[in-house]
Amino acid sequence: MSFFLIKSILALFLLAAAVGAVTSMLTMMGKAEKKISPKTLRKIHIISGRLFLLLLLPLFFLGLRYWAKIGDQASVRAVFHAVLALGLIIIFLLKVAIVKFYKQFLRFAPVMGILVFGFAFVVFSVSAGFYAVRALSTDPTSSEEINTAPSEIIGSADQGASFYNANCLSCHNADTEDKKVGPGLKNLFKKEKLPYSDRPATVENVKQQLIRPALVMPSFTKLSEQEMADLIAYIKTL
Repeated sequence: MSFFLIKSILALFLLAAAVGAVTSMLTMMGKAEKKISPKTLRKIHIISGRLFLLLLLPLFFLGLRYWAKIGDQASVRAVFHAVLALGLIIIFLLKVAIVKFYKQFLRFAPVMGILVFGFAFVVFSVSAGFYAVRALSTDPTSSEEINTAPSEIIGSADQGASFYNANCLSCHNADTEDKKVGPGLKNLFKKEKLPYSDRPATVENVKQQLIRPALVMPSFTKLSEQEMADLIAYIKTL
């Protein structure tokens, strides 16, 4: 199971907990006649809030792990997601502090609860929602079960080296695995998985990375089949 899938599943449950908390809160504050007793609604609200916190902690850890991995390669969407997530955490912790310790400000708790739900929904949309839409719109050949049959076109490593030096060397070291802007590509095909995308290190998955990059790497959609074969042939020599 990939990192992004685990994070998306946790985020889906986080959003469900937020829905439970805000719905129970609004119901308690709403009509005088309620189908569910105030005591039950309060329990639902508390349980949803605790579940929200329990899910927020691993998501926070996964987020830190992701940022430690990508470093300064974060996309605009990732930065936006991180800022919103930080805002969500701050507002949620403030709400908890008010309810537990600063009851003189308790009148602000409902508004903060609605803000937490709003932030949770937007954070989910730009992370798990984006991942789901991208997964659904991606060609089946981009999955981890991708066909690894070799291309019929024979690539030239010499031609591939020329292309690499002109287009790839500024971001990827060829003689080391050390990170430059992106990861070094030495021994790329000897690895079990590709950097960042975590797909198996196969020819077809490298091609997919060139066409639909995992992070902020530019897309090389205009490469001809021969140029792609040449580049792959050269990377195999590293």
